[in-house]
Amino acid sequence: MDVLTAIETQRIVVVLRGLEPAACLRASDALMEGGIGLFEVTMNSPRPLEGIRTLIEALGDRAGIGAGTVTSAEQVEAAAEAGARYIVSPDTNPAVIRRTRDLGLVSIPGALTPTEVLTARDAGAHMVKVFPIRSVGADHLHQLRGPIDDVRFIATWGVTLEMIPDLMEAGASAVAMGLHLLRGADADPDAIDVLTARAPLFREAVGATDGPSVT
Repeated sequence: MDVLTAIETQRIVVVLRGLEPAACLRASDALMEGGIGLFEVTMNSPRPLEGIRTLIEALGDRAGIGAGTVTSAEQVEAAAEAGARYIVSPDTNPAVIRRTRDLGLVSIPGALTPTEVLTARDAGAHMVKVFPIRSVGADHLHQLRGPIDDVRFIATWGVTLEMIPDLMEAGASAVAMGLHLLRGADADPDAIDVLTARAPLFREAVGATDGPSVT
């Protein structure tokens, strides 16, 4: 299974932001036990390239590891060198999209307006991240999909378990979520087992049809 297919079948990408490489691995291990296997290490985290390499070395082909918050072609190249399989950005930057495609990686830029979505599509994006979705709600995605029905969307930023049904009904192919949202508001951030226990709830909410195994 390739990464793009994995995103469309697993339907959850976990955003690992602000974590040291060892913490990224602990969280990813726990989530994989619960059936989630797509992880995005953001480039504004401590030693992000080491984090990407750590996950790839430990989890191998069982997980899909990407880089997030990628804002330049140079960062694309660094993430690719580290082994990232997909590139996620907060904005629509054609240079980033083109370099991602040139290197054979999956491109997922961020967009909010119709102009941004179409700019991303025309530059070669594989999927478009609707960001920040919590600010505009699921109906914004539904409205985008009316005239723009040939783009696959990921909804992200502030996504909660309760929001997921509306987002999927509005046409999201997947959602991306931070660890704090997966754990729940009242959970101890150091209680890794909470991630394993809650992961199936999110898989059920998005209608995941496959589990970790990316080649």
